[in-house]
Amino acid sequence: MAFVPSCSVIIISYNSGSLLPSCLHSIYRAFDGIDGQVIVLDNGSPEPLPASLKSNYPQVRWLESEKNLGFGKACNRAAQEALHPYLFFVNPDTIVSKDTFSAILDYIQTKPSAGIVGCRILNGDGSLQWACRRSFPSPMAAIYKTLGLAALFPKSRRFGAYNLTYLDPEQPAEVDAVSGSFFCLRKELYEEVKGFDEDFFLYGEDLDICYRVQQAGYPNYYFPGTSIIHFKGQSSKTRLIRSYVDFYQAMLIFARKHPSFLHPVPLWMISVGVFFAAALGIFSRLLPEWGRLIMDAGLLAVIGAVASTFALLPLNSIGLGVLGLSTLIPLLALGEYGPRSIEPKKMLRLGLPATLGLAGVSLLWLELPISVLGVSTFGLFGLWFWRRMVFWFQYFHGVFSGRRRRSVLLGSHSEVNQWFVRENLLPGRDILGCVSVLGRGESYVHFLGKVDDLAKIRARTGARELLVVPDLAGHHEDLPVDVNVSGLRMETRLLIGHPDTGTFAMVDLNFLK
Repeated sequence: MAFVPSCSVIIISYNSGSLLPSCLHSIYRAFDGIDGQVIVLDNGSPEPLPASLKSNYPQVRWLESEKNLGFGKACNRAAQEALHPYLFFVNPDTIVSKDTFSAILDYIQTKPSAGIVGCRILNGDGSLQWACRRSFPSPMAAIYKTLGLAALFPKSRRFGAYNLTYLDPEQPAEVDAVSGSFFCLRKELYEEVKGFDEDFFLYGEDLDICYRVQQAGYPNYYFPGTSIIHFKGQSSKTRLIRSYVDFYQAMLIFARKHPSFLHPVPLWMISVGVFFAAALGIFSRLLPEWGRLIMDAGLLAVIGAVASTFALLPLNSIGLGVLGLSTLIPLLALGEYGPRSIEPKKMLRLGLPATLGLAGVSLLWLELPISVLGVSTFGLFGLWFWRRMVFWFQYFHGVFSGRRRRSVLLGSHSEVNQWFVRENLLPGRDILGCVSVLGRGESYVHFLGKVDDLAKIRARTGARELLVVPDLAGHHEDLPVDVNVSGLRMETRLLIGHPDTGTFAMVDLNFLK
């Protein structure tokens, strides 16, 4: 009897509405010749999936949860709706190749005893995500990775055991585990091992199910015959601190559940190590960019000195403390000193009421002069002002030094316009305008011309990059075969996401198969 390829794709979405359309578009494009079903469960997202997306994909089985069930429990819930004999668990922040499902289903037919199968997983720049094939987390493998020995000796079987860096990524291999962002297994096997362990909220559930599948006598495989692109960690961006807690809690659950990996290290020692690792991870996330913080503190000291000169605020430890704390604490709480600084408007819109509130409390409690309100307000505006000065200095320096990329967008739909609402939406890039295969369309304000005139547009603007923008359904214009972008020395990338959410990515689709 001939094999008829069919599969159910399960996607758990949490605040992934801006990335999910491109994922769905790539999945349905890869269903050519396959009887495929897609199940999407919105896992209690604070921002539910838009109705327009659901209307664009009426063939999807849309599910909703009022609260965040955790990844494993949500997968188990969605898998109940699966109709086909093979299950693919796919993260919403991924793009699959045209042959992904067919290639993996064909490969599984050559491995009748296969357990879980994963493929090559790439970053947006085409580099390999080493987590796509892993060993189970023994204490020594984790220590070697933490100490950096895995990076120093990647070809060593001992030091490179964590991510199996000694294996050739171009060759299929039997491995302990694959990444939970994308993998396949037979539905009957999934039911045999009773699905995901719901004790894991986020992280660790992929390692656990890989281990239980292997213990049931089914080897897991890494198959590099096809590739996907994964924008790592997009869902956890809205749960930064909680994601650290979930990760290290998952490691403890795994250690307690599978103690054979601990020998000869006692569980209490593992628990202490996990606790300190979690504390260090959280601290590193909270750790501000000290350079900017020190410069802010120095500027506030200067403002305090000027205020003291004009007898507006006593220049003593109390006065400087009030000025510094009432200004810096709100910015710290807003995330200004984190990896991604807040927007200038948000700095004033949210920071100013908090600064005035803290200064007002200090005024009443410490009986300071009412001028403390004005000085603190002036201090916040001073910090805002020097940031804008630094921004424009870096901007024009990048322009005149040629370090900023000059980019043109491809698309004629309304979603193109969102990238022109303010400057520096894509750091280090100047978006010059848009071109289209079809014509002006809805993006007429910044329209530079049709793609046929790209050579003239490049000569006129100096553009070196073409960013393809999908619409709300994830569809995007394809370049005509007679347009040689590489011949124009222009790089082409797919621009996915939305600037307001901060969850956008640029992908070179040339790395997909």
